[in-house]
Amino acid sequence: MCARGVITAAAFSFAAFGCLHPNSETNPAGDAAKLPQLNAGNTTAMPAVQQELPGKPAGALLIAMAEGLEKGGKDVEAISYYEKARDMDAKLYDRASRRLAVLYDKADDQARAMHEFQELLKKMPKDPSLLNDVGYSCYNRGKWAEAENYLRKATALDKNFKPAWVNLGLALAQQGKQVEAIEAFSHAVSTAEAYANLGFVLTVQGKKEAALSAYRHSLELEPTLKISHAAIARLERGEPVHSEAAAVGPANAIDPVRAVGP
Repeated sequence: MCARGVITAAAFSFAAFGCLHPNSETNPAGDAAKLPQLNAGNTTAMPAVQQELPGKPAGALLIAMAEGLEKGGKDVEAISYYEKARDMDAKLYDRASRRLAVLYDKADDQARAMHEFQELLKKMPKDPSLLNDVGYSCYNRGKWAEAENYLRKATALDKNFKPAWVNLGLALAQQGKQVEAIEAFSHAVSTAEAYANLGFVLTVQGKKEAALSAYRHSLELEPTLKISHAAIARLERGEPVHSEAAAVGPANAIDPVRAVGP
């Protein structure tokens, strides 16, 4: 296959909802990739802001610009603006750090991401959203047990936090804890969809017959479940289970789920 989150994202098919990490990988990412440099067209924007506005106003503007860049998918540029914003205004430090942790994680810069996450956890140890993000990051790199630890804390603090339940189910399934995985999934999706999620994890693990069994059981519970019909057809043809087979839950998702940060 978490969270940038997970396992081959393009092949992941499970029902959930939330803010997704588009660059997730199922397997550990290996060495952290260096962040690319800003392109030439953006190198002058930040100095202009600094010259025109002092300290706090400039910091707030940089945060707004960073958020806009992030929404536009320009993560590298967003990182630079968030970094500068927190340097200019101490009151923006935690807000910027939260987004930086997520963006470093998306860029596979694991060391910097985990540094930011751990510093934030010192200040907010009981923040379910933050714990979910950290668990998601661990999951993305194949650290299933560590992911489970953070995600259990998140769900204990907020029993209605469905993204964390989905991610916990994935982490448990990766460890072979199938009964616990189904229970976790079922806090967020239907039991039929929970078995479809399990089927996907088993597919990723190369356990074709077990995956087929899980998908078929999901159809016994919900005969019209498209995700399972599509997955079974592909498995029987020897093809990968693609994202278009994803089921529809409260919202569609094809990745472990990252919660929206502050």
